[in-house]
Amino acid sequence: MSKKFDLVAWNSCVGRVIETIDHPTVLQALMDAIATMVPFESWYVVFFRREAPPIEVDYNYRDQIRERYAEGPYLLCPFYNAFQENIAPGCYTMRQLAPADFTSGKFYRDYYAAYSDAEEAGWLLPIDENTTAHVSLSRGGEKAKYLPAEMRFLNQSSDIVSAVMQRIWMRIRPELLSSDRFSIDFHVRMTQAFRLFATSVLTDRESEITHLLLKGHSAKSIARLLGISPGTVRNHMKSIYGKLEISSQSELFGLFFETLSHAGGDITHDPLMFLQGKETN
Repeated sequence: MSKKFDLVAWNSCVGRVIETIDHPTVLQALMDAIATMVPFESWYVVFFRREAPPIEVDYNYRDQIRERYAEGPYLLCPFYNAFQENIAPGCYTMRQLAPADFTSGKFYRDYYAAYSDAEEAGWLLPIDENTTAHVSLSRGGEKAKYLPAEMRFLNQSSDIVSAVMQRIWMRIRPELLSSDRFSIDFHVRMTQAFRLFATSVLTDRESEITHLLLKGHSAKSIARLLGISPGTVRNHMKSIYGKLEISSQSELFGLFFETLSHAGGDITHDPLMFLQGKETN
C-alpha cells in the first residue's frame, strides 16, 4: 500500500473530521479516517469514570452483546482496569493489558464469543482527572493481529482522537450531570458487590485470589502477582471452589453475575448472602 496515497487519504478524512467536529456525525468521520490507514471491522466508544459506570457513546457491533457491558461486566474489562490503575495515555492491544490466560476465561467467551478470532486495540485518553475516553477497534480473520507499524500510527494519531473525544464529552456532559445520580448509585453497588463478594465464607487471601480469578488471571499469573507459588494458589482455589460449591473458574464467573442480578440496593455485606437467602426461601 502506497504511503503517499495513504497520507493523502488520511489528510482528506481528517478534513472531514474537522468539518463535523461539532456535529453528531463526527464519530463516524473519525472512524472512517482511521480506517483509511488501519483496517478494522468493529468499533466501540465509551467514557470510563472513577466513581460511576461507563458512559457508552456508540458502537457498530453486529450483535447486542455490548449493551450488557455497562450493567456490570465492565468491572472485569482489562481496559477498564488499566484506566483504574492510571495507565499512561495511548493506544494498547487487549493482549498488552489482559492476563495471560484471559482469552480462555468465561468473561472473554461470553462477551467476545462472536469475535473469538478477533484482536482488539483501544485508546485510553484522559478527559479530566476522573474521566477517560476509551475508543476500541476490533478485527478478525487471518490478519487480525495489529502490526507494530499500525500500533505506531494509532498512537501517533492519539491527539486527534483525543480532541474529538473531548468535544463529544463537552456536548454530552451537561445532560449527563442532570441525570447521573442513579448511575453513580448503580456503580457504587457494583463495586461494593465485587469487593464484598463471598467475603462471608472466604479468608482475606482467598477473597484476594477470587478477585483476580474474576478478572481472568490464571494460577500462574496470580502466583506472580502475589509472590507465592502456583501450587499454593491452586490450593487456595480448591478451597475457594469447595466453599462456594463450584468446580471451575467458569462457574465462579457465573456465580458472581448471578449474585449481582439478585443483589439488593444497599450492599454493605456479602451479596452472596442475599442470593443464598433467596434460594432458601
